[in-house]
Amino acid sequence: MKWIPMVLVTALCFGSGVSLSQTKKEQMKTEKEIKNVIETFVRAGEERNVSMYEGILHPEFRVIANRYPTADKTSILRAEDYVGLIAKKVIGGTKYWIRYSSIDVAEHSATVRAELRAEKGGQWVTFLLILSPENKWQIIADMAVQTE
Repeated sequence: MKWIPMVLVTALCFGSGVSLSQTKKEQMKTEKEIKNVIETFVRAGEERNVSMYEGILHPEFRVIANRYPTADKTSILRAEDYVGLIAKKVIGGTKYWIRYSSIDVAEHSATVRAELRAEKGGQWVTFLLILSPENKWQIIADMAVQTE
């Protein structure tokens, strides 16, 4: 009879371990999906490939561009304006290395802080993502701060 409590404790520990393991796997899967969206976004800009933005930009996507178009201005660009600047080769064409600083997920929304580093300088970027009705991650906002 003394072995029954030990069996119950062992079963509970094993069961909670499986649950934690499952949660961790789900979290890793979510983070991988989010990173894939961001890496596609960055690559689309590098290659100036506007078709790559399809499906990853939310219809209400906005870029908050500090010091654009001049150093004394801040602009909020809609998706079509941003993609248009890429297509016209006004922006983009720079290859970046990405380092993720944080990925915070709260159910159907995520905030990602990443460093995009080019050969000549870089920038800190905050990406805001949300899940679409089809359960796909999409970028809804992008705000970059230039660094030296």
